[in-house]
Amino acid sequence: MSIRKRGLRCIAGFMGCVAVLGLAAYLGISLFTADRLTRATTHPLLIDPTRVSRDARAWTARTSDGLTLRGWYLPTAERRHLIVLVHGMWSSWVEMAALGRDLHSAGYDVLLFDLRGHGQSDATRLTLGRRERGDLRAVMSWAAAEGFSRDRIGWLGYSMGASTLLFEAAQNADIRVAVMDSPYGDLPDILRVQLSKHSNLPSWFNPGILAAARWIFGVRTDDLIPIRAARSWGNRPLLLIHGESDSIVPLSQAYQLAGAAGSTCLTTTLPGVEHVGAYDADPEGYVSLIQSFFASHLSP
Repeated sequence: MSIRKRGLRCIAGFMGCVAVLGLAAYLGISLFTADRLTRATTHPLLIDPTRVSRDARAWTARTSDGLTLRGWYLPTAERRHLIVLVHGMWSSWVEMAALGRDLHSAGYDVLLFDLRGHGQSDATRLTLGRRERGDLRAVMSWAAAEGFSRDRIGWLGYSMGASTLLFEAAQNADIRVAVMDSPYGDLPDILRVQLSKHSNLPSWFNPGILAAARWIFGVRTDDLIPIRAARSWGNRPLLLIHGESDSIVPLSQAYQLAGAAGSTCLTTTLPGVEHVGAYDADPEGYVSLIQSFFASHLSP
């Protein structure tokens, strides 16, 4: 074999090794990132719930797939209306504690709880709204046992929590009155931009990360499109709140959601407000809006 041929074979072999190592690195990084982004974010209790309300009672519920959810129930003496607050991704009930305090002070029973894989609830893989739907059903079972009829329960979700409400409501008419603040309407569309920001990797890693999340960790995202689910909302009252400066969920998705939900969807867009930033921007105005909506649509 000539020196030239031997040289070409060596180069080809070297390039093959580089390609194999590159593919292995790509797959390894994708797998590690998918694991990190969908890993449970459970943690010890960060604040004293009695600072939210002296009435706060420890709360637990069991899901149908065997997980324990934990949180805090703020009861009133009248027990007329229950507001369930559902937090967003990588967060906990603490995100909504101040809002819960204000609604409780206004005379509502309030449930502040952690979704599966968050806060103090049992650790499990995060699924961006798919399996979290079961947590809402567990809350419904508890509320029924407490004597709250479905028409006296108001739901209020932030971000992923709001989108989870939409997914569940599409097949569960027992969610009758809801406020949804900054829900995503089309997750695959959002991930095309946001995934690289959270992974700190070039966008060409996105297909590998999403494939690893689906096939290794069972987290499928390609069909998480609440805009489609909103078409089943029907004539139930819905208040959609969205900041016009939302850098995570485009305002256009809010308009698409509202259009899909139909004529009973009241949409409020707020200039200069970021993702789930409406309460912080104007707590008094936000609570007044929520109170007015629930007062109009929950049964006496």
